[in-house]
Amino acid sequence: MWRSDEHEPLLCREVLLGIDAVPPSRRDRIQRHLASALEARGGLLHANNAFNVLYFDYDPAARRYRAEPDPDAFVEVAIGGSLPVLPSGAFVRLTRGAREVWGEVAAVFGSRAAVEPDGWTAASLSGAPAGDLLDEQRVVIDTQVFGPLSVDEAVEQGRWLRPGGGFEGGHLVGGVPALSGEVSARDQIGAFAQFLAGSGRPLLDLGPLPRWLEQDADAAVVERAVRAAVTCVADIMRSAGSIRGWGLYGRSARGAKTFAATDLADEVRAAVVRPAPGGGARYSALWPLLHTLTTRGRDGLDALAGVAGAAAVVDANLVLADIVSDGRQGDGIDLRVDDQWQQGGIWRAQSVPTTSLLDGLDPLVPAGIGFAEVAGAEAAKGVNTDDGVRSDAGRVHVEHIDDELVVLTVALSKADLSAGRLELTGPVKKLLPTGSLVLRLHHDGDDLEAGAGVQPVHPGWSGVAGVSWPPSMYPGIRLTVAAARAGRRLVATSIRYPDPVIVDGFGPVRWECDWELFAEGTTLADAFQLSPAEQGRWQPSVARSAWRPAVASLEHLIVESLKRDGDDGPAGSRALDGRRLTAALFGPDTRSPALLWTVIHTCEDMAVLGMLTRAAAPRGGPDVFTWWPDTPEAQDAREAGMWGDGDTPGDPMSRHWVRPRERRLPSGQQASPQSKSDYARWRMEVEGLDADTELPAGTTFVHGHLRGNGKDKPWHRHVPQHQERRSRNG
Repeated sequence: MWRSDEHEPLLCREVLLGIDAVPPSRRDRIQRHLASALEARGGLLHANNAFNVLYFDYDPAARRYRAEPDPDAFVEVAIGGSLPVLPSGAFVRLTRGAREVWGEVAAVFGSRAAVEPDGWTAASLSGAPAGDLLDEQRVVIDTQVFGPLSVDEAVEQGRWLRPGGGFEGGHLVGGVPALSGEVSARDQIGAFAQFLAGSGRPLLDLGPLPRWLEQDADAAVVERAVRAAVTCVADIMRSAGSIRGWGLYGRSARGAKTFAATDLADEVRAAVVRPAPGGGARYSALWPLLHTLTTRGRDGLDALAGVAGAAAVVDANLVLADIVSDGRQGDGIDLRVDDQWQQGGIWRAQSVPTTSLLDGLDPLVPAGIGFAEVAGAEAAKGVNTDDGVRSDAGRVHVEHIDDELVVLTVALSKADLSAGRLELTGPVKKLLPTGSLVLRLHHDGDDLEAGAGVQPVHPGWSGVAGVSWPPSMYPGIRLTVAAARAGRRLVATSIRYPDPVIVDGFGPVRWECDWELFAEGTTLADAFQLSPAEQGRWQPSVARSAWRPAVASLEHLIVESLKRDGDDGPAGSRALDGRRLTAALFGPDTRSPALLWTVIHTCEDMAVLGMLTRAAAPRGGPDVFTWWPDTPEAQDAREAGMWGDGDTPGDPMSRHWVRPRERRLPSGQQASPQSKSDYARWRMEVEGLDADTELPAGTTFVHGHLRGNGKDKPWHRHVPQHQERRSRNG
């Protein structure tokens, strides 16, 4: 049980730490096995299903799981009845009376109404949030994963597949109740983790995960472990050359290429890549469009049945994504995905120019613009420009937007400062909740007066009003502003220059600013431009998660929040775990796991870049991230905590760095001259010129490096300084 064709376990404990922690040889074997399983299962695997393939030992040749799970741990679904929560990867028992058929959820898409057969959909549907109680879903069940159906099972399933039988085309459609706790039914990995940590907990005993956790691990710890493992498996699957990824789905690259060359693909392109009459935005939903295109002829009646239907949806999305990536959408057309959930995907096509809200946004990251535009349709009167912003206002640039989070750069004008307003432009304001908000203001390196850090604000024309700006702010000052789209808090921070810029006639400019607005607001004739070295901006993020992206524009906000709200630590350091940090940023009422993981992945990037340190919390809690001040005392404390003995699981360095070591070679092999040279250089750098530089016989040298980056960033570059500090401290 839980063995691959090579009769060795495929999973390893490193999947809890991320793709870079998984040894390359193990990663390659996992990719090959997933590719084989994907082909055997109709060419499609959701990340949750990929986890099942590895954990429950799916045999591609036999096209079934080798494990024999307890069906009492499956989710029971009564055909024709209401739907329970059914995330991708959940094992189900489909029942009607005394009959039952086993299966596995292969795909889940939103299935709300307000769509036409040609795919046209109301803009308000694209990016619409999940309902408070029910959210319509289309659930695709694969009933072939536990072996061929018996005669009785096949007859019973045939009855269900008849029109009105409740299981048409192998799909279940209906409203799904909200999950308990902080997990949304749209969060497929989170819902799957909650299933395995709850009613499906006995299934985990078929694999190694319980052995990787403490014996008294509670449901929350199990959920986090499952989420981490599934996310890692998704990253591994998406990095395979034979698999193409769309969201959390992996699709056979060969199958996707075949689909792209079909007449159906051409019809999808023609139907979606066209604006509405007059050049306005057209929103096209893929499931109804594909249903219409594949049922025109008698031979296409079952084209969307079962897993094949879900694979066709992913193929159609990939075809459109390739058009965007290759710039083949046509001159004067802006094409982008706006919602990956509803109806298998909703795409937006509009003639250019588009609203400035879209400037710089990745067209393959769903932003839910349709819902935002309609939700804020009551534009204020007296607006001077198409963007709905005063002519004397500052400048706004959208840095990041998704269905949970908006991050902006706002440069304040003189009029903004004097009027006490934060202008966001009309389209941006529509992305935020209506009604009163709270502004959480950080002024980098400046202590704000009481009441200035947390301010109640109210809606303005195209932003918010009632702000008390600190006297030290000047025209043109840039703020990074972020908001959770389901919350009521704006968090904003200025960014301090490494060194003040001295401006004749004004004095030192200490915070980043827009120099044109600065010149206008201070009546100085000249505009100022800083060199790249003077700008002192944060380094770009490096991690690429399969589930939630890291957002580089959040980094300074995270630092400011840690400095202000973090727990006191050695030498003036400040620390918070990911959950408390998210609450500090966006308010305790924000309970979105998607937003939580965006913050966590951003912090993980910052730890890799050295901006924070990361440590595992005791008893399997969320990782703790620590900011350190730039002082010698803090540097000493930070290095002592980071290096330690190097063997503790919570050591941040062990998560991201491969340590140099001697590795035994197979019998008869010997180290290469390059390995011997690297070993000698390393020993001399660590121990000095008198070190023993001869590599022991029968071993090779593993060069320390940042995981995933090879030898370009050697681990041992830190060791001489570390050794020097230890010697100095006695």
